[in-house]
Amino acid sequence: MAYANMMRSGLTASKSLTTPFCAGTGVQQLRRRPLTSRAYSRRQFAAMAQATYDIWVKGSPEKNELGDCPFSHRMMMTMEEKGISYHKNLLDEQKMPDWIKDVCDGQKQIPFMKENDSGKWLYDSDKMVPYLEDKYPDKKKLGKPDECPQVGQELFPTKFVEFLTSKPGEDEDKKKKALIAELQSVNDHLEKSGKPYFGGDDVCATDLSMAPKIKHIKIGADEVKGWQVPSDLKALHAWMGRMSERDSWKKTYYTEQYVRDGWNLKVKKLSEES
Repeated sequence: MAYANMMRSGLTASKSLTTPFCAGTGVQQLRRRPLTSRAYSRRQFAAMAQATYDIWVKGSPEKNELGDCPFSHRMMMTMEEKGISYHKNLLDEQKMPDWIKDVCDGQKQIPFMKENDSGKWLYDSDKMVPYLEDKYPDKKKLGKPDECPQVGQELFPTKFVEFLTSKPGEDEDKKKKALIAELQSVNDHLEKSGKPYFGGDDVCATDLSMAPKIKHIKIGADEVKGWQVPSDLKALHAWMGRMSERDSWKKTYYTEQYVRDGWNLKVKKLSEES
């Protein structure tokens, strides 16, 4: 899924349809010596020559810092789990070049990617995930989204953003209860299955789609509303702990502060537009 499609389906009443969902001000600080522009270019070209795909995701190209877009996160985790080589290109959502429209059917959105052997362009994580599953049947099977458990369908962005933008009082209480109900349904599925992941003993497409969203919910709700996901949702918390220990998560990590900054900015824009 990408920002434009997500917002059309989840927040049709908001003027925020025209603003970038993954917009934020924070960045991930990488603990390594900065590369010179020439050395960085050489490394970039070498990586591109070896990669099966080039993928464009949210981040700072100037600082070489990965951004906090949950859909970019989903795609990179999927490719890591399947063992598909890729080279990530970082895009500042506030400075997205017009050429993106030429490869994304007239839209400016992330993530999107290029299949380097065929020259084929792909966009929208809801389309890219099943494409990779069909393209690489010999690699780790994750299942297509519609083949995997369907849980928390209204959780993100709908119920989450409705809660973040709710007014104190009855409206806020109502929206919070609706969010908790969605989280409870996710927890109940995990609890009843008795398995570590939605995919059973290993991850499936649902795990890789849901984990970045839960990360945003946990951090964003705490930052904006001072609210934490209930501790009695033990199966959900345990699952999130397992997801955060996976190599695919660690290799695609971005800081909590980046998420906090992003949601503060988003809610501010929504308030100004309402």
